[in-house]
Amino acid sequence: MATKNKLRIVIKIGSNLITENENILNYEVIKNLCNQIAAIQKDHNQVIVVSSGAVAAGSQYLSKFEKEININNNSIVQKQLLASIGQPILMNAYEKYFSQSSIMISQALLSREDFENRLGYLNIRNTLSELLSLNVVPIINENDVVSTEELIDRAYGDNDRLSAMVSNAIDADLLILLGTIDGLYTSDPNIDKKAKKIGIVENITDEIINYAQGSIDGIGSGGMASKIQAANISINSGTEMYIASGLENDVLKRIISGEIIGTKFLSKQSLNESRKRWLMTGYSSSKGDISLDDGAIKAIKNRSSILPPGIINTTGDFDRGDIIGIRNSNDKIIGWGISNYSSKEISKIKGINSSKIIEVVEKNYGSEVIHRNNLVLTL
Repeated sequence: MATKNKLRIVIKIGSNLITENENILNYEVIKNLCNQIAAIQKDHNQVIVVSSGAVAAGSQYLSKFEKEININNNSIVQKQLLASIGQPILMNAYEKYFSQSSIMISQALLSREDFENRLGYLNIRNTLSELLSLNVVPIINENDVVSTEELIDRAYGDNDRLSAMVSNAIDADLLILLGTIDGLYTSDPNIDKKAKKIGIVENITDEIINYAQGSIDGIGSGGMASKIQAANISINSGTEMYIASGLENDVLKRIISGEIIGTKFLSKQSLNESRKRWLMTGYSSSKGDISLDDGAIKAIKNRSSILPPGIINTTGDFDRGDIIGIRNSNDKIIGWGISNYSSKEISKIKGINSSKIIEVVEKNYGSEVIHRNNLVLTL
């Protein structure tokens, strides 16, 4: 991580870190983290917090009134109810401890859809950037009342991928995922005594992905797999990422000072331009894929657009203007882009000469299925 006078840092705080027995907030841990973040900000850094824990806070609040909800894991409505009740309780805890350091906070409830359209992405980017310029610490959570992705254990996964989306949107230098596990291991250290912690990850290989299968803590909806997916988004948009334990003494200060704690994921060298950074959200929001032959892949590496002749296949159901994944002949994702044609139209024009598009589909949106300016690669 390059040394700067001021860093933009996104800190994701997992539900397992700030809760006890899944239904009580751990105020001592929250206070300690707020104090660390306050010290970071006073060193001229800008900080955004992405926090889970609203469901546990809601459960704790109801218990004061001798009301208890036995959560059925299949009942999204019950979890939404607890998240709605618990979100202001969670925010009150952050406000209490940040105010002791004279730090202002704000709240933002976001969902996947907020990042999927260009206007929504820019609104998020502009609002958060303005808050940071005023030395406000935004506290972000998934909007569970209207968006169920985190609650049903998919999509953002305990806010891991949401924090990566936020990092991408605001050009963060560093993303820190805090939980109770102190890094990525070769296997579950709770089961395998021979498990080894990985200090630095330069590339997310199949081996790294295999290490991350399954959830270790069992409390949050994420697990290590969603953290690796967050890392994939982050490092490909120029943001370094750490997986670390929030219970480690002065963990945030030590990471920012350059100490390698937990597992560090090295970013790619250059930051993508704004439009291409937005396209990195395709990792979580793409609605389908196209597969390319080797000739087409060679062409797009040389800054060419994707044309019909190089398309082998299409999967999923998507419309013109949607973000779609791009796969090679081995079915590996190599990038994302904005499609000029729907999946039904591409299934008709794949493999043909671009000059014949008008003969096959009703509307000709041009010879490019994905224009090079609407394309981002991870090759």
